[in-house]
Amino acid sequence: MEEIIKNLAFSNIIWQIITPLIFSGCDILTGYIQAVINKNVDSKVMREGLLHKCLLIVAIVIGYVVEYAFGLKAVAQVITVYICLMEVMSILENLKKAGLDLGKLGNILKDKKEE
Repeated sequence: MEEIIKNLAFSNIIWQIITPLIFSGCDILTGYIQAVINKNVDSKVMREGLLHKCLLIVAIVIGYVVEYAFGLKAVAQVITVYICLMEVMSILENLKKAGLDLGKLGNILKDKKEE
């Protein structure tokens, strides 16, 4: 696990904070676009989605606190990578709902939902 974390090292701590924010922004954007395409825009869903994004930021902050307070290495980095992967999956789901043919990626998402 430590080797994987070393290979996923961010070039700068700023990127470690900005990257999940960018991915979250893309998720919000693709979610809104697919809702418009599907004529399914709901302010309650949007509000809840934005609050979930705020909680992800809190999770990153908690990761840094745990990392520095207890001297544990890579806690915040693992949280950040997990959030990025989660956001990528959500973006792919939004694209699929919007009707974008994802080829093999679309099949992976379809298989995941059937389980």
